[in-house]
Amino acid sequence: MPVPYCHICESNPQEKAKYGESGLSEGDYCPICYRPFCRHHSGVVRWRWRSSRELASARVCIECKRAYLHRNWDSANRDWIS
Repeated sequence: MPVPYCHICESNPQEKAKYGESGLSEGDYCPICYRPFCRHHSGVVRWRWRSSRELASARVCIECKRAYLHRNWDSANRDWIS
């Protein structure tokens, strides 16, 4: 899903100069902080559903992943793997 901008690139001029708008077409909105991110600033988190024990994953912005903010995202229903 294309996004209009990347919040990480916008906050860091060196990153914006390095990547430009090259990853916006493959970007998405972070389900944790709800800000848009580009392909270059995305990370994948994985979990196991507690009810069915099935594995699942989602793309999040790299800032939320590095700060482990995804661990608070619906933790009552998810056992976090990464």
